[in-house]
Amino acid sequence: MTPDDSHDQADDERVTRGTSDVAQSRSTADVSGEAPDGPAFAADQSNGLFVGPPEAPDRYELLGEGIPGGEGIIWKARYQGELTSPLPLAIKLLKRPPEARADWPSAHDQQRWRDQAVLLRHLKLDHVVRLDEVFVGAPPHPATSTTTESPTESPTESMAYLVMEWVEGPTLHASLAASPARPDTIRRRLDYVAQAGEALADLASMTRSGGNPSLHRDVKPGNCIVHAKRGLVLIDVSTLRLVDDGYDFVGWHTPAYTSPEVLAAPHLPRSVAADVYSLGALAFFCLTGQDPPVPDTPGAFARIERELEAAATAAGAGDVRRLTTHILAAMDHDASRRPSDLRSWSGDLLKAVDPAGADPAIGDAHGAPPAGRPRPPGRRRRLSVAIAAGSLAVAVGGVYLSDLLTGASGGGGQGQTPAPAAAGSTGPPPTLTTPSRTSGDAAKAGGTISSPAEGAGVKYCSYFSGTASLPPGTTLILAKQNLVNGDPNKYVELVFGYEKPSELATWRGAQYFGGENEGGVGQNYRIDLLAVDLEGARRFHDTQMSIEDVQDLVKSGSVLASVKVRRVASASVNQCPGPS
Repeated sequence: MTPDDSHDQADDERVTRGTSDVAQSRSTADVSGEAPDGPAFAADQSNGLFVGPPEAPDRYELLGEGIPGGEGIIWKARYQGELTSPLPLAIKLLKRPPEARADWPSAHDQQRWRDQAVLLRHLKLDHVVRLDEVFVGAPPHPATSTTTESPTESPTESMAYLVMEWVEGPTLHASLAASPARPDTIRRRLDYVAQAGEALADLASMTRSGGNPSLHRDVKPGNCIVHAKRGLVLIDVSTLRLVDDGYDFVGWHTPAYTSPEVLAAPHLPRSVAADVYSLGALAFFCLTGQDPPVPDTPGAFARIERELEAAATAAGAGDVRRLTTHILAAMDHDASRRPSDLRSWSGDLLKAVDPAGADPAIGDAHGAPPAGRPRPPGRRRRLSVAIAAGSLAVAVGGVYLSDLLTGASGGGGQGQTPAPAAAGSTGPPPTLTTPSRTSGDAAKAGGTISSPAEGAGVKYCSYFSGTASLPPGTTLILAKQNLVNGDPNKYVELVFGYEKPSELATWRGAQYFGGENEGGVGQNYRIDLLAVDLEGARRFHDTQMSIEDVQDLVKSGSVLASVKVRRVASASVNQCPGPS
């Protein structure tokens, strides 16, 4: 672990804070009912410095003093351009990672950041900060229009910047540190945890992300802002990566909020289970007002259990043992035993506090959100979201030997991490799932996969085609399963024109393998062509199915043909546009 692998909580606890002591105190009292503990970040006055891309080096005016953190420095800033009034933003100057290569930030680094910005705009998440722009430019400098000097003393020096929305409000750390939950605050505090769980579920959702599930990778109180209308907002998305992203030169993590398997191997790809652990650690903090013990220290789990139970008892939880056990499940040392459905886990967390309380994702019988959790304007209630992880067998400090031999450091599935059995397990990976029941006329269908051939190499996205004979009311789907990482789930894509089964005598479709960053190279997959009920396929297309519902759709179908393929490297990122 390098010195930057863990950073001082105080360094970044006030990222995107309020603008005055008075306003800060009022904001905190209105939202949390508890007093802030720490100075406000007064950031409205210009410090005389500007940053921007080479074509517009003074695009952003920096305000106040920058707040240093482990990964860099963040300022409140403003953009004006041709606007009548400037807009507030947050600018983060990224520190050069200690193990980075000479070309950092490389073209790949910059593309990954741009991908993250586009992905977050696509997701439109209430509980995750928006990333607006990524650029490489000169260090902070006086306005070029008012000085004859170069904007930087080292013209060749390039700095990486992230431009994010400015989120007003205190961090959870500033609001709750050293203050355990009380009977009048416990539900509100754990409601913040439930909102963080909702955000992580959306990031990891295959459906919501358009097939690009991702991880936050640094969930902690200092990265959670409490906003007056949006509730909890996860910030500092510079750590965000796709689930199937490859080797991490930085290995970034905050030890007290980091799962044991990541502490053991911080540079390896991570699974959704790592974010689940961080969520459980966040629940520990909200309940106790303290950071949890670092999980690889002696007696950590016993201490976590003891302190959770004491805090839940003092705060008057409705079912102390149920609440304690529920949080401990998310912090299980064995990653494969942690919950995979974060929405269900979040709802059950609040039920343990108040068994008669409303479901946090749905509200009361009249559609009103629970107390302390305002619903953003225009927000629609959702019952479930597909979680990309499904149920994972997660690597603890290692990857499959076959992956090491083939050089594959990223996951397969819908971007899953290679996953051997958990530490201490001697058994094989979970057996592959197969359809267990077939419904309706799907059993009468027939079909073939004519391309690609058995054993063929596939890139990030590859086309499949073949023939079919379908009874009325049925259609075709392609179901993919990773044969390496132990994930028992299958991941579905509809064939092109699925809604017109009569035209599928010859069919075509696409499937996605690993990730655009070549993370899944070397892994093997099986693709099944299935006939399923047309209405089931329509529900898959029109709704946000849970991973369990997707598996039920697969099991309800009839396998018409199968082919095994292998992910290979590609010269450039390829996409699979639909039929013209």
